[in-house]
Amino acid sequence: MPSEGAKAAGPTSAHTTPKDGGPVLAQWPLQYQQQTLALYAVGKFKPYLKELRTLKGYNLLRDAPFDHLHHHALMYGIRVNGVNFWEETPGCGFQKPVETTPWVQSRNAVGLPQFTLRQTVHWLAPDDAALPDTSQAALLVEHRTLILTVNAVQQEVALQWKAAFEVGSKTNQVTLTGANYHGLGMRFLQELDPLVKHLNAGGAPELNGRQDVSRHPWGSVSFDQPLYPTTLVLLGHPSNARGNAWFFTMRAPFAYLSATQHLDQEPLIYRRGEKFELNYLVALYSELKSPEVITQCAQQWETLVP
Repeated sequence: MPSEGAKAAGPTSAHTTPKDGGPVLAQWPLQYQQQTLALYAVGKFKPYLKELRTLKGYNLLRDAPFDHLHHHALMYGIRVNGVNFWEETPGCGFQKPVETTPWVQSRNAVGLPQFTLRQTVHWLAPDDAALPDTSQAALLVEHRTLILTVNAVQQEVALQWKAAFEVGSKTNQVTLTGANYHGLGMRFLQELDPLVKHLNAGGAPELNGRQDVSRHPWGSVSFDQPLYPTTLVLLGHPSNARGNAWFFTMRAPFAYLSATQHLDQEPLIYRRGEKFELNYLVALYSELKSPEVITQCAQQWETLVP
């Protein structure tokens, strides 16, 4: 997954160790039973989920790795009217949070602990990012809702990523495009890269060419390690435009998984006054899960009203 327009890196001094990390302007930790389950953060260019932990306290996401500083753990990015909201290079766009309601605890319909964070985000062209009032400058206005549900019996931490969009006042029409990996994507800890096992509803993707993009109800990664065996499942919702997601999966030079809408092949166009929603689910387990169990999870998710 090369950076668009990226240049080859120069030689690194033998005494210099590249480091991960970028600026974090604000963050909202989610605490459950005296441990952090999730950490939502705002960087210079976009808000994202910096950490997502199993019920055993294991975080598997990697934020701003030195080789791709714009890879922010679990993040959403595409192109809007040609403005790049995925990468963080000169001329790229800014997802600017203008209002955030921190995590609020409740219980869902069956009594499971649930936590909800809401945020309004203005998607801005670079020339508009520094305006004190961006209400008239947004290409898109996003109302983002993150809902995290804990199921201790299933050893499951389930994060619903729900985003309601409307065309902003900056334009009369937005055209959504992107690379084949643009969407809701995630990067994993460096030590997990050689352990990754990709799976989707059709079986194990063919990764001899390092990458696969194919359409399924779900995609997953699992990491079989002695202390922290982990499975993460990413699911789109049939109500999303174009239905099931196209999953971008990659094994080398590092593991990656993202759910996309195939915007590299066919743009989506929305006009002023139109609204649209995206719904995804990230289910994290502190154990290895079989395809049959994952499929059952996907079927349950599809019946939920977004």
